[in-house]
Amino acid sequence: MIAYLFPGGILDRIFSRGISPGLDPPATLNLRIVSLTFGFVVRINLASLLGLLLGAYLYKQL
Repeated sequence: MIAYLFPGGILDRIFSRGISPGLDPPATLNLRIVSLTFGFVVRINLASLLGLLLGAYLYKQL
């Protein structure tokens, strides 16, 4: 929503940029009979952290 309201602005850059820890590209294990692919990526930015904190606070208030 912030990117829609303030496109290309400083708020867009602050809230939309983040880190993506995980396996990218995914790891593949080929055993000739079956091929297994393992991978995950977690995208974390400031907006998601604020949402998690707000959710934890509201849950604690219940």
